[in-house]
Amino acid sequence: MDELDDWSMIQMETVTANDAKQNFGRIMDMALQAPVSVTKHGRPSVVITSEATFQELLAFKREHLKAEVNKGFEGLDRGDVSPRTAEEIAESVLERHRGR
Repeated sequence: MDELDDWSMIQMETVTANDAKQNFGRIMDMALQAPVSVTKHGRPSVVITSEATFQELLAFKREHLKAEVNKGFEGLDRGDVSPRTAEEIAESVLERHRGR
């Protein structure tokens, strides 16, 4: 497994949805330092994070997607051809994306 796929190394505070509702300003301050996980009915529901961290995650995701697309183009340049239809490939890409 790629070390970047191991999100367990990110230290997050966890709060309940009720605590987040009652103390949103404090939770926002916490999220400026590190992401804050909010649970609902005892299960993780959302993560509150700073704008800077969110933008970093978007940039990382965009770069990862570019790298995957470039791998596909390199395969095409080598003559690698898939027996799947474009629709099957698109669905596979979407499924992989949803699973991350």
